[in-house]
This record gives sequence, structure tokens and C-alpha cells, in this order.
Amino acid sequence: MVERRDGDEVGLMDSSIRTVGGALVSTPLYVLSGIVYAAVTSPAATGTFFFVSIATALVLRPIRGISQTLQKIGSEPGETVGSYLGVALLFAAGYLIVGSGVATVIADTLTRRTVFTEGLLVPVGVYAASLSVSMIVLSLLGAIGYPSAQTWLGGAHLGVQLLLIVIFDAVVASAAELLLVNAGVRLALFVPVGIALGVIPRIPGRHAVTRAWKFAKWSIPDQILDRFSYNMPVFVLGVVGTPAAVGIYEAADRFADFGATISWRLSSPLLTKVSGDAASGNDYDTYLRGAITGGTGVTFVVFGYLLSAHGIVAQIAFAEAQRAFSTTVLIVGGVNILRGFWTLTSHAMEGLGKPSVSFRTKLYGLVVSVPIPALFGAEFGALAGAVGYGVMNLVVFVYVCYYARDVLGYIPVDRQTTLHLLLGGVVGSSLTFGVVAGATRSGLSPTGVAVTAAVACLAGFGGVLLAVSTPTRVAARRVVTMLRGRSGNRA
Repeated sequence: MVERRDGDEVGLMDSSIRTVGGALVSTPLYVLSGIVYAAVTSPAATGTFFFVSIATALVLRPIRGISQTLQKIGSEPGETVGSYLGVALLFAAGYLIVGSGVATVIADTLTRRTVFTEGLLVPVGVYAASLSVSMIVLSLLGAIGYPSAQTWLGGAHLGVQLLLIVIFDAVVASAAELLLVNAGVRLALFVPVGIALGVIPRIPGRHAVTRAWKFAKWSIPDQILDRFSYNMPVFVLGVVGTPAAVGIYEAADRFADFGATISWRLSSPLLTKVSGDAASGNDYDTYLRGAITGGTGVTFVVFGYLLSAHGIVAQIAFAEAQRAFSTTVLIVGGVNILRGFWTLTSHAMEGLGKPSVSFRTKLYGLVVSVPIPALFGAEFGALAGAVGYGVMNLVVFVYVCYYARDVLGYIPVDRQTTLHLLLGGVVGSSLTFGVVAGATRSGLSPTGVAVTAAVACLAGFGGVLLAVSTPTRVAARRVVTMLRGRSGNRA
């Protein structure tokens, strides 16, 4: 175990508060990225970039499975992180070498059957290498006890990337250039951070290889399905639909996914906490319930906002396809309430050493949902993708609840907190509707209306939760204490 590991980062409340802080920086940047890409280039170029980058991320999921193994086992007391870092680096290097050869062989097929073009081969290779580096560095941060730093580092990457794209918009006009900017920022940021962490990779011994394989044999296929399940509509629409359909769906998904993305950010410290506590024989039930209900709460406020402001958002994002964007963003935003819950619950079960459960639930969801965009994507475009995404998440949610009874002994849902979240969502949505109606008549720009409505929705939702929820007040007081402590240290 790394001697300098900061134990308070494994305390879930503090870690989750820090993680949420980073998520509130990185997630809006992620949401805005789709709109920025489309504005700087075009919907078609943006759709091509999304398809290629997401497909590359899917191909690299085995490396993500190994890095997840590094984070899970490295977080356990008594384990040597350097050995599992060695496993991850050796696997990643070999996988990239083999993968580059295979990509060269099948490049012609890709150009004929997908939106992939010949000029993307080299940019994709550079992007793949940079993505592999970022996966390993982020998992290393979690393994040594700093899971919240993962979110802040991701936010820094997105912020610098978008800034460069906006500044150099005259020369960033294609998917290839978007890939190269993304890769350059990743390498410039993650390589120095990885070196600064000071963890020296070691040649793994039999113990490390055996332990890594025991987890990775399920983690690797689970990570493949995890990425495919999340981006399934993009993959299918990229084959049967058009680049524009991919661009509309992905931009809508990024906007509607704000809450589920924050849940996903919280899942990393949750996995680390559950893994470390289970290995030490400590209780983790309170943390588990708090993270799942609190993390899922953000999805309620996002959906409440979209119910009343989806028309304004569509007008800003895709003025030429407002109806398609608006319908897609509503479907995805609603179903992400389920996704936020099952993402956190699945990661908790992974922390208990059960990645096989996560793999099975996603497999069941994909079997049912893939035919929907495959059969109807050519005619209905992004809408077919959204319906398929909704069906998949419903199936996964049901099976996660089923398996949670066996692995955790219960379904980790606090019914009272769920009612509080529903009430907050209703109040937030009502305020949003009033602000949109009033601000639109006042002549405020669509962007101004959207921002003002978002502030009103957050204020209404947060006000309700502070009034009726004791856990919310406890978390709020802890945030104030942490901020005062930081201000005192600066003084």
C-alpha cells in the first residue's frame, strides 16, 4: 500500500463532496462539448467525431477493465499498487500494438461500411494511445486513495480542450482535427500527472497476476458492455443512420445525461470505499445508501428542468432539428433516473468483487434493446436511438434490483429520500416552467432564458431538499465546514 495515502479521501462523504464539486465543473463542460463541436465544425463532422471516438473507446475497454482492476485491488489494505500498475501498463502496451495492426488490416472495410474515413487512421491511433494513458492514470488516482481527483482532472482536460477548439476554430474544422486536439490535451495533462504521483510500476509476481486475472476476467467483458450499453444508439445509428442522426442523438444525450454523469462520477469513490471497507471488515451500508440516493438525486432535477425547458434547449442546440432533438433529450433525461441508480449500485457490487453481476445485467439489456435502433434507425434516426436506450436501461434497472438482493442483501433505495427527490423535482420543474414563460415574453435571448430557468430549477430543488431532508442538511453543513477549513488554511 502507498504509505502517503490520504485516508480521509476514502471517507465517502468528504470524497463524494469533492467529487460532486469536480463533477459540477466537468459535467457542464461535457454537456457543452457537443454543442461547441457542432458550432465550430458541423453536425456531420461532429457526428463523425462522436462515432469514431466512441468506437475507439469501445475497442479500448479491455484496457479500462485492467485499469478498473488496478483501482479495485489497489484500494485494498496490504496490496502493493505498483504491481497492479505494472499489470495495467504491460497489458495496455501489448493491446495497443496488436490493435494497431488489426486496425490497419480492416481500415478499408471500416471506410466502406461506416462513417469512418481513410484520413482518420493516424488521428485515431494517437487518440487511442492518449485515451489509454488517461484511463490508467485516473485509476491509479483512485487506487492510492484520491478518487475525487479523477473528476477534477477530467474537468481540467475538458476545459483546456474546449478552450483550444474555440480559440483555434478557424483551423479545427473536421473530425480528424477534433481527435488530434483531444489527444494532445490528454497527453500533455495525464503524462505529467502520472509521473508526479510517484508510484513506480513493478514487474508483477504470481500473486498480483492471479488476483488481477480473478477480477479482470469479468471486469474486461463488463467494461466492453458498459461502454457499448452507454453508447449503443451511437454505434447502431453510425451504421444504419446518418452522421447527422448520430450528432443529434449524442448532443441530446450529453445534455440529458448531466445527472447520470454525476452519478457515474460518484461511482468511483463508492467502489473504492466499498472495496476498502469490505476487505477490512468495516460496515459500508450507510455510505452505500447515502451515495446511491444522493447521486441519483441529480437526475431528478435534470429531468424536471428538461420537462419545462426542452424547447429552449432544442432551439439553442439544433435549431434545424428542434423536434428530433427535443424528443430525444426528454426520453434520455427521463430514463437516466434509472441509469443513475443502477450505475451506482453496480459499482458497489463490483467493489464487493462481483463484476460478473454487472456484466450479466448489461448483456440482458442489450439483447432486448439493440434491435430497436437497428430496425428503425434509418427511418426515425435519433428518436429510434433514444427509444432503444430507454428500453435497455429499464431492463438493466430491473436486473440490478434483482441481483442486489443476493449480493447486498437488499435493494439500496431509501424510500423517504426518493419521495423528497420527487417533490424537489416537481417544484423545480414548476419554477422552470414559470421562468421560461415569463422570460420568453420579456424578450430575453434563448441562452439567457435557459440559464435563468436552470438557476430557478436548482434553487427550487435545493430549497425543497434542504427543508425536508435531514441527510441533505448534514451534507450541506459538511460542505460549509470544508469550505471554511480551506479558507482558514489560505489565511
